[in-house]
Amino acid sequence: MEENAEGGAIMTTDKNKKILLVDDEEDILIPIKMTLEDIGFKVDIFTNPLLALSNFKASYYDFAILDIKMPGMNGFELSDKIKKIDDNIKVTFFTATDTPYPSKDYQNVTDKKKFIIKPISLDDMINQVKTQL
Repeated sequence: MEENAEGGAIMTTDKNKKILLVDDEEDILIPIKMTLEDIGFKVDIFTNPLLALSNFKASYYDFAILDIKMPGMNGFELSDKIKKIDDNIKVTFFTATDTPYPSKDYQNVTDKKKFIIKPISLDDMINQVKTQL
C-alpha cells in the first residue's frame, strides 16, 4: 500500500485496467488522468469525441468516463458508438448539473447511478472508478 501526499493510504489497483476519459475541457482531464495513473490505472484522454472514437479498439478499455456535452458528438452518442465496437466496456458520464440531461438520450440510460456530477473531488473520482470496475 502506498501513501498519498497527506500521508493517507492509497489502495493500488490492477495495473491491467485501462480507462478512457473524454471531455472537451483538458483542464479537467489532466488531474484526473494523473490521479488515476498514480494508483495504477492506464489512462488515455481525449478532448475530441470524434478522435476518441476513431482511436477506440475493442477489448482495449475496461472503463470509459465521457462528458455529456461536447462539440461534434455528445457523450451518449459516443457511448452508443463505442458499445457497438465493444459491448463489454463500462461507461459513466460526466455532467455539470444534478439533472444530468433533459433529453431522450438520458431517458435511455438504464442505470442513473452512472453519472459523475462536476465538480468532483479526486478522492470521489477514485471511489467512483473503483465502484464501477
